[in-house]
Amino acid sequence: MRFRLFSLCLLSAAFVLTAQPAPPHVHIAAGDLEGTYDDAGPMAFLGIPYAAPPTGDRRWREPQPVTPWGPVRMVKSYGPACMQPQSWAKIPPSEMSEDCLYLNVWTPSLSPSIAAPVMVYLHGGGFLNGSGNIDGARLASHGAVVVTVNYRLGVFGFLAHPGLTAESPHHASGNYGLMDQIAALRWVRDNITAFGGDARNITVFGESAGATAIGYLMVSPLAQGVFDKAILESPSGLFTPDPERTREVRGLTSMDTVGLAVAPNIAELRNASVQEVMDKADAAVKKLFGPGGSGHVRLKPEGHTQNPDAIDSPWWAFTDGYVVPEQHAKLYANGKAMRIPVMVGTNADEGTVFLGSFAPKTMPEYDEYLAKTYAPCGRQMREAYPAKTDKDVLPAADRVVTDAFFLYGSFELARTQHGYLYRFSRVAPANQKTGATHGNEVRYVFGDTQRDGYESLDHRLSDQMMTAWVHFARTGDPRLMQSSDWTRIGSDDETPYMDFGDTLSVKKLPYGSMHVFEDLWPASGKVPTCEKR
Repeated sequence: MRFRLFSLCLLSAAFVLTAQPAPPHVHIAAGDLEGTYDDAGPMAFLGIPYAAPPTGDRRWREPQPVTPWGPVRMVKSYGPACMQPQSWAKIPPSEMSEDCLYLNVWTPSLSPSIAAPVMVYLHGGGFLNGSGNIDGARLASHGAVVVTVNYRLGVFGFLAHPGLTAESPHHASGNYGLMDQIAALRWVRDNITAFGGDARNITVFGESAGATAIGYLMVSPLAQGVFDKAILESPSGLFTPDPERTREVRGLTSMDTVGLAVAPNIAELRNASVQEVMDKADAAVKKLFGPGGSGHVRLKPEGHTQNPDAIDSPWWAFTDGYVVPEQHAKLYANGKAMRIPVMVGTNADEGTVFLGSFAPKTMPEYDEYLAKTYAPCGRQMREAYPAKTDKDVLPAADRVVTDAFFLYGSFELARTQHGYLYRFSRVAPANQKTGATHGNEVRYVFGDTQRDGYESLDHRLSDQMMTAWVHFARTGDPRLMQSSDWTRIGSDDETPYMDFGDTLSVKKLPYGSMHVFEDLWPASGKVPTCEKR
């Protein structure tokens, strides 16, 4: 009897062992890849190199092709995040590297009967920090192949310099982070079929700086044909004046000036260690944009506009004459952007996370803030965003930052592209202090609400948002059954948007609130008019 039981145990153990699925395996042009299974179900291929390491002589050059590997490459853990300042980063130094051009793929099936839509995510972080190492499995389980990307940041991603321009065959420098994104999207177009994805149906989506980057890619000649649809979550600074490589625009310091302040000789920088480069860049930024400095970068919520003690970062996408040929607002206004399906939106309380403890608190401080930040349209801003008492100041300042740096650009993009507009307004228990602030929607888009501080309502909203995002990726139309009134933004005053809040509801944006920004930042690049309407 014991022998029989022992034999049965062995048979059971053998069955368990043989029942385990083999690790997922794909073949692409550079070689074979072996992935793993995510706990949420889809297959995961993590840390795939999409370009050669941008190190040594490849530092500050366009991304180069990957060298094919020999044996099967194990891709079961994330690649390193790109280098970023410790003062900003939430990522341990041990998880960063200059060798960081990796992407991650989650797929529900390697051989579906119908190829799945592809969704490529660009992370936020002000072009200075952040990582694409975010779990895409739950979103993929809704029927899409999901890809997340790391791209060069800070001085490594956005340094312009006359020395770099001189050695470039395109007579341009900078925007290496944008070129990384384009290289990643080309990699996806060339390889995603092996993962069960539809190479003819690629949606790029991103949040904050990732969404802003998409706004640039849509006017870049280099990005033509690398994606088919776009979702922009809280883009910042679109349709405001852009820094340029060689000259000042509306008082903005040229990017060449910033590069020369870092080091006059590019060979010196190429031979320096990663830390030396970051230290030199930090010193140059403090000298140019610190107290008493002569530098001025584009208005953005991360900068001095909310905190006079903060030092602006110039490491941001800009007009370089190559990747971004002209001022992006002008290109949009002249109809020179891609004509593709677009969905763009913001959160209801974007500004709270930027205002913090240094927000204007009294009526005189509020008046001074508006006059200084939005000159010469301070009076018009005061009329558009009134505050009658000191208690009104903080909510009014939140509306100003939310509208000026996020809603205005999103609305203009939706209007020029005839896209879908949305707003995220849900305030989970975990976010009571900040409201529906910047970045809060990301957990919902990736299904990451199964944690303390979120309720069943949040899980349901997350499922609805993932369904809408994937439906848009599949068809170019995000609408659910109950949202037929959610139509594209037209060129007239019809401005419907979907509100993702405690319930889903279609509302109308008051178009009149955008006029002051059109006067302040005319797409033509001319001097602000600030005419009272």
